[in-house]
Amino acid sequence: MAIGLPNSSVNRIVAQRKASQIELDIISGNFDATLKKYKPPKSGKAATSNQVAVLFERFTAAQARVKGLEPGSLRRYDGALKHLQKFFKGKNAEDVNELDAQAFVEYLRGKVSERTVKDYVILVQACWVWAEKTLLENPWPLVLKHVKPAPKQKVKPFTADEVRRILEGFECDFHYKHYADFVAFLFGTGCRFGEAAALKWKHLATDFSTVWIGESVSRGVRKATKTGKDRTVMLTSKVAQMLAARQPDECNPDDLIFPAPQGEEINDRGFRRRAWKTVLKKVEIEYRKPYATRHTAISHVLSNGANPLAVAEQTGHDPQILFKHYASVIQKTAVMIEF
Repeated sequence: MAIGLPNSSVNRIVAQRKASQIELDIISGNFDATLKKYKPPKSGKAATSNQVAVLFERFTAAQARVKGLEPGSLRRYDGALKHLQKFFKGKNAEDVNELDAQAFVEYLRGKVSERTVKDYVILVQACWVWAEKTLLENPWPLVLKHVKPAPKQKVKPFTADEVRRILEGFECDFHYKHYADFVAFLFGTGCRFGEAAALKWKHLATDFSTVWIGESVSRGVRKATKTGKDRTVMLTSKVAQMLAARQPDECNPDDLIFPAPQGEEINDRGFRRRAWKTVLKKVEIEYRKPYATRHTAISHVLSNGANPLAVAEQTGHDPQILFKHYASVIQKTAVMIEF
């Protein structure tokens, strides 16, 4: 499949990204067998590098090369590109004025949330800055000033009773009891989903007292943690006992601690859509994303008096961010809890 661009190092990255997108779509069941989703927009002539969508693809390729964008970040770029292709079609970037930019914002408002509108416009603005040598004006900064997402309500942590019911729900579910220990680990440590899914037995201390967190996995791609830093997490006695009981007699250090039923890393999207939603509905608990397990663990520990700096070190938080988001639950005395 031709991508309609000259052969160059940057455009080869564009081609590789398209190949990766197709691969991810095959894995997730979203593959378009007609290939229409992946082909460049049709026009009366070959696509040129100054068309809006093509320019944004080149910008994304450059960002991927310089910043090493992870799959999660690339999905945001791909989302913006999809809407640029639909709205601007074959329009050249130098012909986009402030009215066009505002019209694009209004178009986005009919498709995505205001928060996502802002995320996409920030990326498009950055694209214009990147290509400023070939573009006379950048209409996006003025438009961006008027994109103001409403304050977002903080995620409500699960209560101790809700945590108990969720854990029992997984343990008793015929289809999803396989994930019971994994969910218990999330609640018991406050680790990010991808960090827990990436854990191998070699990362665990021989006495089950600590676990090393230095990798994360997302959509089958193993990478460094979100902050790029590793840490050692102290485990509660309850989590340690669960892991000790879970470890096989003949343990391969490179085996996953919490594999999916087929043996691969747990896919966050599939887990959320099937196991997580099903169990929460069954135990009649208001839906929150699996990330709420982390928020719940941190909130309960801080409200029971744990040292905020120690919690930040354990959970891989920037201390300032932790204080910003959890100031209301921080207490003075230090008491650890177990679910």
